[in-house]
Amino acid sequence: MKKFTIVWDFDGTILPLEPFDSEQSLLIHGMNRVEKPFGWLKKGCARAIIYADRREWLRKTFKRSYIHFLKGLPVSALDEVCRRLAEKITHVDRQTIRALKHDGHTMLLLSCGTADLSERILTFAEIRDCFNLIEGNRFEFDENRIKGMDLRLPDPKDKLHMVHTLSLSPDRTIVVGDGYTDLPLLNWSAMPILIDRSGKKEKQFSAHNFYFITAIPQLKNIIKKFKN
Repeated sequence: MKKFTIVWDFDGTILPLEPFDSEQSLLIHGMNRVEKPFGWLKKGCARAIIYADRREWLRKTFKRSYIHFLKGLPVSALDEVCRRLAEKITHVDRQTIRALKHDGHTMLLLSCGTADLSERILTFAEIRDCFNLIEGNRFEFDENRIKGMDLRLPDPKDKLHMVHTLSLSPDRTIVVGDGYTDLPLLNWSAMPILIDRSGKKEKQFSAHNFYFITAIPQLKNIIKKFKN
């Protein structure tokens, strides 16, 4: 049986958006927290950047605003948000990820999002141990409060640089993503899979030679094709 390295994206791929990703969800939590809620002007600005980020308008600009608004947020808020978000990963999706690990595939997670959130969500979903590596941007803390961010993978091309650093071969690496932050990796891989839960992305990315799936369990059927 062929064994592959599977490189996953996180937000929108493993974690369904419905409608917010993990970073947007944390920002909403910070905006409404009881301890120190945002003022009306700051709240309006936060809502505006969330709206723009959902439409993929801000890209790199979002991270600067995101960190600005989250400074001072306690570490405990991350667990509170991530415990709730972990429930969005369905039982059947968790089973599929465990089965892929059991089948001997090496799984990595490379995200332009926040690795602190991805790790916590996967831990609460009880599938953190399925991943050999989780890489992304990481918070910097001071006395258990967010003070900044180490931007390790802020740009989609940084994910491609990471797979080169890891000496991965495109012929032996399956890439699973959901959108523009995954394009460099998807275009690099000989086995690119785009998850399209809404059914709207296949037309958007029709010019690319991707495999399209609407749910994570369908990934196993695609992998069977690669083995033949």
